[in-house]
Amino acid sequence: MDNRPYTVVFQHDLGIGDLIFRLPYIEAVAKQSRNNRVVLIARPTCRPMDILRNVEYIDEIIIYDRWRKEDNKGEHRGFSGFLKLLKIVKAKKFDRIVIFSDRIRYGLLAFLAGIPIRIGYGGFGWNWPQRFFLNRKPYIKKYDGPCITNYEWATELSIKHGFTDKRLVPRLKIPIELIEKHKDITNGLPDKNIVVAVGASVKHKDWGVENFTQLAIHLLETGYGVIFIGGKSEEGILKNIYEKIPDVLRIHLKTLMPESVMDSAAIIKHCDVCLGNDTGIVYVAAATESKTLVLIGNRPIPCHDSDIRYITAESISAITVDKVYNDLVDMIK
Repeated sequence: MDNRPYTVVFQHDLGIGDLIFRLPYIEAVAKQSRNNRVVLIARPTCRPMDILRNVEYIDEIIIYDRWRKEDNKGEHRGFSGFLKLLKIVKAKKFDRIVIFSDRIRYGLLAFLAGIPIRIGYGGFGWNWPQRFFLNRKPYIKKYDGPCITNYEWATELSIKHGFTDKRLVPRLKIPIELIEKHKDITNGLPDKNIVVAVGASVKHKDWGVENFTQLAIHLLETGYGVIFIGGKSEEGILKNIYEKIPDVLRIHLKTLMPESVMDSAAIIKHCDVCLGNDTGIVYVAAATESKTLVLIGNRPIPCHDSDIRYITAESISAITVDKVYNDLVDMIK
């Protein structure tokens, strides 16, 4: 009988990248939990049901639906929503919770659910009362360095609580059936192909249609294949780019809206490099060990994977087409 704690992990943040950054530490917690598995609570916007569909260390996923983009509502929004989530969590009778967040309400949730072992960041600033509801020290310090915080905080918590003794790099396997499904994606294209992810959650992360179009033209003219990918919200962008590229070059161009994040990852795996704005799919690509180039402008970079190549500048708009082209060619060699 496995007497290790039955564990739930709370992944608070909205983005796909946020989930990817924490994956190695979720796995590290699982290795010290019952049956080497954990239950994960996560937002629907980070696509856990898709990304983690074949991940062995996830026993179950509880969707924390606090906000929907289309109506600014969600099943777990407000006090009544909190009680709904509390009922679900309490019924599971977990032995331990690990909270990758500093928010007070998640500490309160763990306390009210009667979870015996409660681990979390301990709160920063106005969230410092979170520690009143936790019962396992040490807490972590607020990160104040050059990198984005999410990975750094998860790293510190995991090391301080003995789930690992070092920084871990996210890794993710693409389901074999998806690799096979997209095996012909480069048929008719040149030997070397670049996937371009055009999505961006906010404007200051978006390199822009004109830049992506000019880059594609340059790549196509010099003998590379180009596959643009995006979700439903990028349908107009993909159409706009396609229409701006001369007919004679479109023979080596594809614009796609894959069915899922992991379909996108499988497509990228069949190509040479993934280029994109600072958006979730590029971090999924990197986690599957695809070569990845990220356009990030003047922002802190994620420091979770030294194999990812970033292009920084005083702003995203200051990144030149020539710079991106040269970096891509260098990565393909």
